[in-house]
Amino acid sequence: MLDKISNANFVPDGRVYHVSVKSGQVANRIVTVGDPARLHRFKRFLDKEPKPFEHASARGYTTVTGRYKGVPVTLIAIGMGVAMVDFFVREVRAVVDGDLAIIRFGSCGSLDPSLPVGSIGIPKQALQISTNYAHWHGESDKEAEPPYLFSPPIPADADLQAALVSSLSGSVASSTCKVRSLELHASADCFYSSQGRIDRNFQDDNETLIDDLVKANPDCASLEMESAHLLHLSHLSPNIRAAACHMVFADRTGGAFIDPAVVEELEPKVGRACLDALVGWDVEREHPERGAVWEM
Repeated sequence: MLDKISNANFVPDGRVYHVSVKSGQVANRIVTVGDPARLHRFKRFLDKEPKPFEHASARGYTTVTGRYKGVPVTLIAIGMGVAMVDFFVREVRAVVDGDLAIIRFGSCGSLDPSLPVGSIGIPKQALQISTNYAHWHGESDKEAEPPYLFSPPIPADADLQAALVSSLSGSVASSTCKVRSLELHASADCFYSSQGRIDRNFQDDNETLIDDLVKANPDCASLEMESAHLLHLSHLSPNIRAAACHMVFADRTGGAFIDPAVVEELEPKVGRACLDALVGWDVEREHPERGAVWEM
């Protein structure tokens, strides 16, 4: 598989350039997060034997591969943003044979008052918010070009999304934590401008962005930076299935922010629920067993 990609994408020992893993070090079932500290908080759920493989790349990726309830799984922390998602999915695809099942566990802001801080949303679809540079730099009238563009909704894998809903509802939902299947989620290409955060140091022209987003997409309940591109990439490759869940950190309509104690309580529960959903998933063409798949 590696010879199909230009050598410039790999270091001499066959590792992909940014994630810095090679064939045999990533399983077919993957849970991905942004924050490496989040990964380290629930890597303890992996089986003790065989000893998990762990590697941190120079480009900000942390990979842990082991077994959960006897099933090979990989945890990958990728940082933030569209580019980091793109490196992750394309490079993992290059070094793993067979089908991939990927679950993202992230944090988000809520656009729906009925989805309070501390809730877990599992979107059926996600749209991408992209900065439209022609608004500022094009030759046409600035007012003719909107500053931000909304993509059509991109579906998650329906069965994997349903498995996440079931797993999270059964083990995480409580009187203080709502678990909801969401019709629509949004991902933005920036944290500030394309998420409607006002910064008077820049002419972002985003004062009405959130209102415009919800007006055009009334079902859109939450907002973050990565999940839409993950779902997009899963539709570009025939053997990748992907879904996502998000913990609501901020109420973008009322201003509330999550208590760190709530994060500490919920994070391990959500991580374990993601793993449970993943190992119950039937990966049709799995990486051939070679003892421990992550052996160096």
